Amino acid sequence: MENKIKRKINTFGKVTKILTMIVIVFLLVAEGFLLVGGVIAAVVPKDSVKVDCESSTEVFVDTNYFGMDGDAFYVNMGGSKLYIGDLGDDSYDVKNQNGILELNSSAQSKHYDLNTALVWIICQMAAFAAIIVALYFFRSLMKQFMVCDTPFSDGVVNKMRAFAIALIPCMAVYHAVGAVKNNVLGNDGSTGLILSVVFVLVIFVLTMIFKYGAELQKEHDETV
Repeated sequence: MENKIKRKINTFGKVTKILTMIVIVFLLVAEGFLLVGGVIAAVVPKDSVKVDCESSTEVFVDTNYFGMDGDAFYVNMGGSKLYIGDLGDDSYDVKNQNGILELNSSAQSKHYDLNTALVWIICQMAAFAAIIVALYFFRSLMKQFMVCDTPFSDGVVNKMRAFAIALIPCMAVYHAVGAVKNNVLGNDGSTGLILSVVFVLVIFVLTMIFKYGAELQKEHDETV
């Protein structure tokens, strides 16, 4: 039974190590393509490619069924109001004309050129580099699983701790370049920083659990 569990752990480590290496290779290839694109964006005159984006939206609804109360949008339900949303945005222009509620919105115009592309490429390369570094530490951990007699060993605990510590600067770089990229592209999307912090904390907790298991394993071996 013990040998069967050991084989499963070793097989898991071997398979995951191979898959991790495949992902690393793909990311390195992507880094190569990004490098070529970055060189092109740096050499070609910046005004050779320009993109200007602007969008607007018009919505018309019947005030017999829908209405606005300040910034709040509601549905008429037999004399009562069912509020279904709060626009709360200065980009919306609301008018009530002849029983028709007219909502106009316009997005801020955006301008992109090769400078924008170059900044995006540099940020993406830095983000990929952070992921690759983290994956190398993860690969090292899986390699330890591949050869260990038990997961509760000093080798596994040390590699897991190294992986957890390496995640901190890697995640910091990844989210920093993500924030720069969002700023350059005019995108307010979330970078998921809280989720990353939770993930790192979970790895540290697992490290402590495995360390405790390794100590119990030592006590058991010494007793036997």
